Amino acid sequence: MERKRLLNISLWVIALLIINIIWANVATNEASKQLNDRGFEFQSEREVSLQAVFGSDADLPISITTEFVHRDDPSREANVSWALIDSSNNVVASWSGSTNEYVTIEKELPPGEYTLNTTIEDNIIAIQTLDIAPFAPIATLGHFLLSTLLVVVAFGESAVRTFIAKKVENSEIKDDKPREFRKSRIGMPEVDSHDELDDSPWREPITL
Repeated sequence: MERKRLLNISLWVIALLIINIIWANVATNEASKQLNDRGFEFQSEREVSLQAVFGSDADLPISITTEFVHRDDPSREANVSWALIDSSNNVVASWSGSTNEYVTIEKELPPGEYTLNTTIEDNIIAIQTLDIAPFAPIATLGHFLLSTLLVVVAFGESAVRTFIAKKVENSEIKDDKPREFRKSRIGMPEVDSHDELDDSPWREPITL
């Protein structure tokens, strides 16, 4: 019995580790959005929406990766720049440089609506990608809630099994009683009492 209990506890511990590892992978996953790319019409203004999950208002970690290449001469350098502006027209992130530079800017911004303004010369290809980790702000909370839920389920499962075992045990004890001490479960009372009279050794005499 003790070995079975230890095995049961070990299985729940393994389940706790697995569920937290899975959540850690989910929380670090990033969703990508292509803002400008090869083969698509360039847009100098792109709307960027940062949406929270589960109503969280915590800052979201984002990264904007940009690369600019001259369409006719890839080795040619030209000035390029971009700026990310919030709904109050405040610049929250920006970069300026030249073509043939591969740059990634990382920021943490509150959920909301933003606008990406990009300034380039003619015949410049803009490659801009936004990566966001929507579950990162609630990663710690998710670990706590999932772990607590699993512990509750583990103790609840043990309590239910104990309750069912006691019910079965009590039922077996009742079934071991002699028939005359058992409580009638089915049938009408008068029918049950009639059966008991038929089984009695004292019967009324037969009258002709």
